[in-house]
Amino acid sequence: MEPFRYHAFVCTQEKPDGATCCAGGGSTRIIEALHRGIGAAGLSNDVQLSNCGCLGLCESGPVMIVYPEGTWYTKLTAPDVAEIVSSHLKNGEKVSRLVRTDAAAMKDEIIEHRNKYLEMLKRKAAEAKTQEEAAAVAGD
Repeated sequence: MEPFRYHAFVCTQEKPDGATCCAGGGSTRIIEALHRGIGAAGLSNDVQLSNCGCLGLCESGPVMIVYPEGTWYTKLTAPDVAEIVSSHLKNGEKVSRLVRTDAAAMKDEIIEHRNKYLEMLKRKAAEAKTQEEAAAVAGD
């Protein structure tokens, strides 16, 4: 049993410079447009909207998942929101041009992104350690 007809999660994860992320792609504008659209459509008691951390499809962001179906929307823009609210959240019809259904490709993209991100974090940690060691030798 779901307390709301729909629960939508929008990635708002911010990442370090050089890493693609939904926040950098405008996910805050998506959240704001969703709040306005859901309210204007009279769906505030039917749709729970939450921001969340990384969903792993950063190169396809901003990303939103709508439950209970588990519908993945990618590459969202603020103008897409009105269509999602009126079609999916109000009338139960997914916006097919925005839906990702290629589960295997999505999984590959998520794993690839995670591996690149972890490598970047390791490089940054190694650089920081090298800088700390250099400062210690120099007596800083």
